[in-house]
Amino acid sequence: MTTGPGMQPLPIKETDPSIELLIDQHREQLYGFVLSLVANNSDAEDLLQQVCLILWEKKDTFEPGANFLAWARKIARYQALNHWRKEQNRPQETLLDEHLIQVVHERTGERELEFARHRRALQFCIKQLPDRQRQVVEAHYFEEKSIPEIAELFSIKPNAVSQLLFRARAGLIACVKSRSKGITDEDLT
Repeated sequence: MTTGPGMQPLPIKETDPSIELLIDQHREQLYGFVLSLVANNSDAEDLLQQVCLILWEKKDTFEPGANFLAWARKIARYQALNHWRKEQNRPQETLLDEHLIQVVHERTGERELEFARHRRALQFCIKQLPDRQRQVVEAHYFEEKSIPEIAELFSIKPNAVSQLLFRARAGLIACVKSRSKGITDEDLT
C-alpha cells in the first residue's frame, strides 16, 4: 500500500480486496480533499483515517460501478463538518465554514467530470494516431520505456522517436480539446 502524509495503511486484519483497492487508489485524492477542508496536516491525517474506517464499515452500501470517489468525498465532507462542530470552541483555527465546504465539494466534483471527459477523449484520440506514433506513445507513456529503448525497439534513431512523440503530443492535444467538448456526463457512466 502507498504510504506518505496521510497514507498509513488501514488498521484492518481481514480485507475486502475490492474496497481496499478503491481506497488505496483514491487515498491521495481523498487526502488532498480532506486537507483542503481542515487546512491542517495532522487533522487531515486523523480525519482521513476516520474516513477510511467509515468507508470500510459501509463497504456493503457501496454499489460496484458507482462513483467511489464521490461517495468517499461525501463521507469525508460529513466527517469534516463533525470535526468542525467539535472544534467550535477554537474558531481561530477554523478556516472554512460549512457553505465553503459545500462549494469545494461541488467544484471538486465538477473537476472530476472534466478530468473524466479528457481521459475518455484521450483514450479515443490515442486510438486515432497513426500506428507508429501510437506504438511509440504506448511504449513511452504506458510501458515507461526511455527514448533510447524505444529507438532500439523500433530500429530507428532517438531523434526520430522524439519527433514521433512531439507530433503525437501535438495531435493528441488538438484531438482532446475538440473531442472532450462533445462528451456528456451520460457518456462517462
